[in-house]
Amino acid sequence: MAQLVIVGAGPIGTWAAEAAVKDGVVDSIRAVVDPDEKARRELVAATGAPGYASTVQLPHAADGDVALVAFASSAERVAPEVIRLVSAGYDVVTTCEGLAWAPRHLWDALHTSARSNARTIIVTGTTPGFITDRIPLALATASRNVTRVTVRRHMDTSTLRPSLVAKSGRGLTTDEFHAQLRAGRVGVAGIEASAKIIARGLEWSHKDVVSTVEPIVEDGQILGAHHLTKLSASPDRSILIEVKMAWQLAMPTDTIDIEGSPPINVSFAGGYPTDEGTAAQVVGAIRRCATLRPGFYRPTDLPLRFGVEW
Repeated sequence: MAQLVIVGAGPIGTWAAEAAVKDGVVDSIRAVVDPDEKARRELVAATGAPGYASTVQLPHAADGDVALVAFASSAERVAPEVIRLVSAGYDVVTTCEGLAWAPRHLWDALHTSARSNARTIIVTGTTPGFITDRIPLALATASRNVTRVTVRRHMDTSTLRPSLVAKSGRGLTTDEFHAQLRAGRVGVAGIEASAKIIARGLEWSHKDVVSTVEPIVEDGQILGAHHLTKLSASPDRSILIEVKMAWQLAMPTDTIDIEGSPPINVSFAGGYPTDEGTAAQVVGAIRRCATLRPGFYRPTDLPLRFGVEW
């Protein structure tokens, strides 16, 4: 049975890896890779697997081995590591938001590397990867003459891991919020990618995209962030994705509206669980690696079927 390499000793990689072992999708954790010695040492102690500071040090993969890459949102940072892993014989599953809509030169490099090494690369997650693109696109296929797709995520960050609370900007001043937003330390990555993924699936233009991120303020305190992304495919076709993430936000929910014939409205009461959901998406992607043709797969490139060979 396949073994799993964890690249990035953060909570998502750790939870997803534990779930993959528990579900019997992989036999064991083969290795842990992280340049942070403390984080690496802690995960090595928890898994019993050897630790490495770099993917360069990893041994070549055995047949069926998969690498889970979950250490950054930047496509430019993650893509070279993915290519190195594929060249060493690993299938790769990654939660890197920037790769959900990779720049063309990176998409070409990743797809070429996967095909030439007979490996599979899958990008997955919750946002992007499921609730803001894969599910809305699936719903849109059940309607004719679609003119608008609206996705709203209202998230209570008090239920999320500390790193996401920090990304919401809670506790910052307004000046600090905007400074960290410019530095990329505040805000949810991948929302524009989700809008473009939906547009691509609907065969709409995806070039006109406008996004804003503003603090959510109550009694002079910043509780979180409000994201709005609008993609205008034509005067009468648009995609709107709104994400509110705030501390103790009332009535968290995920809502998807499709304007078409018939109109469709779907709500997830309480919201789709971001952390647990991402782990589930990762485990599902690991399971799929051996069933797919070699190549690079965005979230909506995965066929909605299980256990079926091409």
